Parts: sequence; structure tokens; C-alpha cells
Amino acid sequence: MPFILVATVDAADGSTTSPLRDSQYEYLPFPAFVEFAVYADTADVFTLSVFSGTDVLMENAGMPILATAAPILYPDHYFLSDAADAGERLGVRGVNGTGGIASFRTAVRITPL
Repeated sequence: MPFILVATVDAADGSTTSPLRDSQYEYLPFPAFVEFAVYADTADVFTLSVFSGTDVLMENAGMPILATAAPILYPDHYFLSDAADAGERLGVRGVNGTGGIASFRTAVRITPL
């Protein structure tokens, strides 16, 4: 089962970051059940959008916050999921609203179907 874990640091207010860009699994090579956990670090503010193929799982919502030292736990912190076909693109986009340097973590569990 593939697993993606990305820590993203963004330095510019209002800029968009896509942590799954250029991942080997950005485009799924097989049908899969996909689960997402995306959390801003303490005191950082991001607007979050999550896509799985043509399915919009979350659009322009406030990103939840998880203390920087806290690990992302399964299944507790995985709040979005979808069944996706081979060739579909996975996307996570965070827009920095902190006003300076900010960071967030993305975890994606991919279970082949």
C-alpha cells in the first residue's frame, strides 16, 4: 500500500502550494481507495482544497490545525476519502493566509482496489 507524507513550508502570504505535485502517485497507476489527512501547524493559517480525479472533496475551506509535535494518526486524523480510478489525479492545494512563513503536513494512504 503506497503512502505519501509531505511536510510543506511556504514563505509567501497568499501563495498556493501543491504538495502532491510530481509525486509518483499524483496520477494513480491503479484503481484505489484514497484517504487524506492535511493539517496546518500550530498558529499557521491555510485555505485547503482537495481533489481526487473530478471529485472535489474539499474546496476553499479552513485547514484544520494539529500541533507541530503531534503525529498524524490513522484513522483518527484522516478526514477525507474517495474511490479513484487508474489515471485520476490526486490534488491537495494550500493557500497561505498566515502573513509570512507557514507550514502544513499532508498524509495520503492509497489502498489498491
